Amino acid sequence: MASPPSTKSLKDLPVHLIYQRILPRLPFKWLCRYKCVSKETYSLISTDAKFAADQSRSANTLSSGFVYMTHRGLSFFPDPTLIGVPDPSLNFLNPTSICEIKLVSSTNGLLLLYGEFNGMKSHSVCNPATKEMVIVPNVVNVVSKKFDNPEMGLAYDPCESPDRFTIVHPLMYDRRDGYHGAHYQFNVFCSDTGKWTESSQSISLDTISAAVKPSCAAKGVIYWCCEEYLLWYDTQRDIAGSLSLPEIGGVIHVGVCAGEITLCRASSFEMEVWTLNGRGRGSPWELIHAKNWESMADVLGFCPCSDLQFYQNLYDMNCVGHIIRPVGFDGQFIYIVVRLKYGDKTETLFSWDLETGRVEVKGVITIKELSREDQAFNYVNSMARVPQIFNATS
Repeated sequence: MASPPSTKSLKDLPVHLIYQRILPRLPFKWLCRYKCVSKETYSLISTDAKFAADQSRSANTLSSGFVYMTHRGLSFFPDPTLIGVPDPSLNFLNPTSICEIKLVSSTNGLLLLYGEFNGMKSHSVCNPATKEMVIVPNVVNVVSKKFDNPEMGLAYDPCESPDRFTIVHPLMYDRRDGYHGAHYQFNVFCSDTGKWTESSQSISLDTISAAVKPSCAAKGVIYWCCEEYLLWYDTQRDIAGSLSLPEIGGVIHVGVCAGEITLCRASSFEMEVWTLNGRGRGSPWELIHAKNWESMADVLGFCPCSDLQFYQNLYDMNCVGHIIRPVGFDGQFIYIVVRLKYGDKTETLFSWDLETGRVEVKGVITIKELSREDQAFNYVNSMARVPQIFNATS
């Protein structure tokens, strides 16, 4: 990687151009270096709310990727050294045990975690780039008796609402109309009120699958996977709904790319990428990529079996072992992990370039838990300050 431009080469540029156009677009690691240039740049990068919003809006791709949890703390791909989080071990949270921390959700540089912090089990919203955090109140009589739910989604927009984040917990009950399926209601926490409230919204689906893998798109809409549906809740308008997925079967990954919800699906024949655009009268889903496995020869060669055996294993293992599954999409690359057999604790990570068809091995991912709580989330380094929680008793 080329070195950042020296301050000498920037001295003749207008100050507003440097502060408003150049610095916000630099990779996070370079920004950390520029903090030391002067007291003025330190204050700008560390405490200026407008700069933080500009930096979040112009986030450099070198500072973004995907995050997941390990026994040692946070880990990132495709290149953890470029993302440059200063303390991925999360020691700044003062946790009782790193191994017990769960990564629940990730949105625009903020993480929602569950663990024991300062001797108390609770959720925490933190920014690992700035090493700031707040503890979310445990209102168990409103939320549920079991508070460590991995379904909670986090919404945060540092550009539109830098002083507020919202947490949404979809509660699943049996349907009350006698039909098969589940009934969802929503409890909502807003940092600017400091309270959990019950939304009037409710959604019934003909599935009993719990809502998993929260993903927050633009405008503060949180989505959850529920088998063949996406459950959603709009934090700005307090409305909820559901969408059918474009296809049933295979292993799916739902994430966010350029502010839109994307879905990657690995079937026994091909890999597909869909985007949720919401336009037109027909299906809101648009198929943007579809590649058969023959074009992914490197992954086929990695598996110790013939092509025919691989296809059969993929078909059989999608439901129980997840021998191969997508874990991320950034607009150019699909990131795929391959597990050789059910029960393995490690998976090999591949990047698949959709434009060139090139496949590269990116390393080994150590799985913390073989459960629905083991998820990779979109992540981008942000200098945004963690919004403080309003204290109603103060």
